Amino acid sequence: MDITNDDLLKEVSARELLELSDFEGSGAINQGVIDDSVNDALAYISSFIKLPQNPTSLLKDIGVNLTIIELKKRNNFPKEALNEQIAKLDALLLKMASKKLPVTLEDDRAPKLGIRAFRHTEKKMDLKDLNG
Repeated sequence: MDITNDDLLKEVSARELLELSDFEGSGAINQGVIDDSVNDALAYISSFIKLPQNPTSLLKDIGVNLTIIELKKRNNFPKEALNEQIAKLDALLLKMASKKLPVTLEDDRAPKLGIRAFRHTEKKMDLKDLNG
């Protein structure tokens, strides 16, 4: 699973990404800080599930949001503001860990044909006593 700056820029503006990563005030995005935050987010996800090579878009979004939260933590954002977001992401990761949500694109495929909800028989039902 790979999280790029382009993935982050879909969630935050370039200016906000610059502000979150530029600790020295150089006016440029600090890729080292972003990479550390991505690694921390992926490590956090891997404490719930094994990281897949081809994650679902939901899992990728969780990784992006955790990376942004990690960047905000490094900038001393109030923890109370981030805890609610973390709790929502934890709930999704727990569902993935219990296999209630797919993790990889292979898990996301349609159910097999041939599995039917109802069993059909040749025998007709006798419904004449229902109005009774």
